[in-house]
Amino acid sequence: MTHTLETKNFLFFLLSYFFVLFNYPVVRASSITHFFEVYGAKSSPQAWVLAIALLITSLGISNFVQSRLGFKKTFFVLTIVSLFISISSFLSSKLGIQVGSFVQFAWKEVYIVLHVHLLLAYANTWLRREDFLKWIGPIGAVGSIGGILGGLLTSLLASHFDLATIFWTGQLFVFIPALFVLPLESVIVVQAKKIESPLRSLDTTSIKLYVGLVAGIIFLSQVVINIADFQFSLIFEKMIEDSKSRTIYLGHIYTATNLLTLFFQVALVPLILRRIDLKWIHILVPVSYLICLLIGLNIGVLLSSALFYVYLKAGDYSFFSSSKELLYQPMKPLQKYGAKYFTDMLVYRSSKAVIAGVLIYLQDPEILFWIMFVALLTWMIIVKFIFSLHRKIFS
Repeated sequence: MTHTLETKNFLFFLLSYFFVLFNYPVVRASSITHFFEVYGAKSSPQAWVLAIALLITSLGISNFVQSRLGFKKTFFVLTIVSLFISISSFLSSKLGIQVGSFVQFAWKEVYIVLHVHLLLAYANTWLRREDFLKWIGPIGAVGSIGGILGGLLTSLLASHFDLATIFWTGQLFVFIPALFVLPLESVIVVQAKKIESPLRSLDTTSIKLYVGLVAGIIFLSQVVINIADFQFSLIFEKMIEDSKSRTIYLGHIYTATNLLTLFFQVALVPLILRRIDLKWIHILVPVSYLICLLIGLNIGVLLSSALFYVYLKAGDYSFFSSSKELLYQPMKPLQKYGAKYFTDMLVYRSSKAVIAGVLIYLQDPEILFWIMFVALLTWMIIVKFIFSLHRKIFS
């Protein structure tokens, strides 16, 4: 394989990844605005539960199809299926079948995970390990830039066109990444010999406890983020009533989130990971969230709740994500596999379902405030136990 071909392939990959993150703000803003018109923000937890069920099912189907058709055909087929689900849901809702907007709202959370999952898995397979570690940062930056520009486009479109035009524009950009995937080089995925169960790699009591504590802070992070997301939605719906203004505002929110994420990833995370002890980074994340909570950034005022939401999402994508990965670093290869399977696959996804289930029945702002407060304090306590155990196991 020549250097020219490798560069060309990498360029096509970056373009596909860029447009995947570029189209998401457009699709997300239009589907949220439409959902709020039909069901209202209070019904969003029910749609989150459906989204998680669809995601788990779709991931299983995607893995099955990829093992037979390969990455490129799977990505293309998935794109066509996604377009069919989104368009049919949108058209059915316009014909008076309200459940269409419900499915559309849920599916927006599914297709983006599948697209990103497939692309990053391809990069991990195609690139050598040292190249993947070298380029994963720039790949993330390209995605953030895509999100920034996608958010700006959303606000621009909403200023001049109706919701239907924004929806169709979003679907057009959902299709574009598939065109850049087709020229990519085919890769042969060598299936590693599977252990009897991923969790069997966690073979000692201390390792099991360590991974359980890491899973605990991941769960608590999702408690805080999803409650803040829900509270922002309620305030947003109440204070901005027309569809045009809602879509414009959401475009600004997604632009700000991706801008702050990019700034954190490029300017702060590399510096902080080199200069500050990992334990203190893991303490600073919930402390910063708690400070925002206590000064009232998530209560009552739209701008305040939006700022809190943006900071939580950017912090989760950058500081917490990077520092969390370093917790697995001292573990043996099979232990890393089992730990990440448990925390990133089982706990991360099931936590969203649990929180959504709670929010269906519990929506009082004051109670949700205290849940976040307790969750953040518990998070800091667990960090202390994680690093106490870390020293015993790995030093």
